[in-house]
Amino acid sequence: MRKKPGKLTLRAVLSAALIVSLLMTGAAYRASAEEDVSPTDVSAVSVQQEAEQAESDEAEAHDGTETGIPARKEAASIVVRREAQDFLLSSGKVRRNGTGTKFNRFLPSASFDGNYKSELDENEKKFYQGLYDTFVTGRNPHTAVVSVELDPPMEFNVVYSNAEKDEADDRDLVDIDDAILSAAAAFFYDCPEAFWIRSFSYSINFTFSEDGTVGHVNLIQFLFSQASYPNAYDDLAGYDAGLTAAVSSIRNSRVNESTYETVKAIHDYICANASYEYAALSGSSYTYGYAYSAAPLFTGKGKFVCEGYSKAMKILCNEFGINCVLVSGIGKPSDSTSGPHMWNYVRMGDGTWYAVDATWDDGYTYSDGSPAMSYNYFLVGSTTWVKNNKTFAQEHTNDGQVMSSDTKFEMVYPVLSSSAYDRYIVDTDPKITLTTLGASIRISDPYGIRFGIQIKRDEGLSSVHHIPEFGTLIIASGTLGDNELTINTPNVRKIRANNIYSQDETQYTYTGVLINIPKTFFGTNVKGRGYLIYIDDETGQEHIIYSETVERSFYGVAQSAYDSYSRIENPDDSQKAIIEKLKGFLDNQ
Repeated sequence: MRKKPGKLTLRAVLSAALIVSLLMTGAAYRASAEEDVSPTDVSAVSVQQEAEQAESDEAEAHDGTETGIPARKEAASIVVRREAQDFLLSSGKVRRNGTGTKFNRFLPSASFDGNYKSELDENEKKFYQGLYDTFVTGRNPHTAVVSVELDPPMEFNVVYSNAEKDEADDRDLVDIDDAILSAAAAFFYDCPEAFWIRSFSYSINFTFSEDGTVGHVNLIQFLFSQASYPNAYDDLAGYDAGLTAAVSSIRNSRVNESTYETVKAIHDYICANASYEYAALSGSSYTYGYAYSAAPLFTGKGKFVCEGYSKAMKILCNEFGINCVLVSGIGKPSDSTSGPHMWNYVRMGDGTWYAVDATWDDGYTYSDGSPAMSYNYFLVGSTTWVKNNKTFAQEHTNDGQVMSSDTKFEMVYPVLSSSAYDRYIVDTDPKITLTTLGASIRISDPYGIRFGIQIKRDEGLSSVHHIPEFGTLIIASGTLGDNELTINTPNVRKIRANNIYSQDETQYTYTGVLINIPKTFFGTNVKGRGYLIYIDDETGQEHIIYSETVERSFYGVAQSAYDSYSRIENPDDSQKAIIEKLKGFLDNQ
């Protein structure tokens, strides 16, 4: 007669290899004016890996029964030693990097909806929510036990386990492990503000069916075995104060409250107040865990690696209601150098995602030695030319891998724009919406560059009694700052618009064209800013409003146009002629 099975508890203890997990992937790189990767970065990797191996060996020596997770009193207990697949760090555990390893999306039909939680199934979302409620909402220390009850229970087929002997086999629990690790990965990519937690173990409570052929999981419990770095939770008060100060500084530094100005202010704040922490690669437990979090920016020390830059960008964007995600993969700053890296995708007001890599934008200096920053990697698209004659996609491969061996879990990233963000929108008064759409060029003599300006036909425009003038201000880049580029600025080319270029029910578009550009100035960036003078219908007062500036060069627009036309599968004769003309310009740079 088959013995009626009792309730069993499977305690799955992850190895300390998972300690590296929740710090995820970032780069052993630093942006500088000449080199993105230093020899120090490469040599330090082996040291850190040795430290990680030591932590893993220590965990394997651990008994596994001392997880601190309470078993239900009425349940028998089975302890199964489990080896977790590693989450990846920027120090460089094994990644899918030309090795031919194949990965399958854990939820093939998933579509990105603002966070990685959206990619989880219903049970995985429950595990995720348990972590979120405990550490983000509850802000509990890493010692808190996270209990997640499943109703209805999660089923698994009993193929290798032996219900009669109350024995469980790891192979029957693969789907459960994947669900737990999927939820954990999504949580740590979505919630870097929970910076004090690191590795965890978990237990699974389940029952067998009467005939012993099906298992039902009804409870999952997580316990974090250590903090991300010693006494990390004690830094929470300092972190909060630093975050509040950062938000205040960013808010006050913006030219306006547009999404663009806010993201730019966040980018600039991080680059101005952070620096790359090479010592994080030394294997020091404190430096290592600390530098892979965003905490240094807010607790006063300000030194971290690319994960810190990326997590800080996400945390600050969250504070301003801007959707931003962490992206991991391979960074290749040169033909001879590549390695694990982390950056961000940011969703702008037009609903499109653009890339930001604050790590590689930091570390520059002016000629006098004072710190500077670049915008080579700010709100760019996959085909944007960045450095060393490379596009962003050629330097950044978002491989979706978050573990160092085969797993059905893989991040599904939002779709990145192919082009850089060129639409700078300002809502003024807040009546008139004036937008600089971008730039185009005239490819026949006289050569010129044209900026398109859009006036939105909305309720704000209906309050305008009269528009006496509108046009475009143009000046060579670097001569004046954005805030100084106004109608009254000396030496500004003022192009007054006489005609509307196009219009429909939602907008008017006009252009400002700078012609007769000498070829010697084709590489010079030019700023264009739209302006509009209107009379308020209610007060009779005259107002002058401006759009944001767009900064482009003739060659820059030519390259973008060439890339676009080159993707046409069957170009006609006129398109072929344009491609050849653009190629001629670019070949003669």
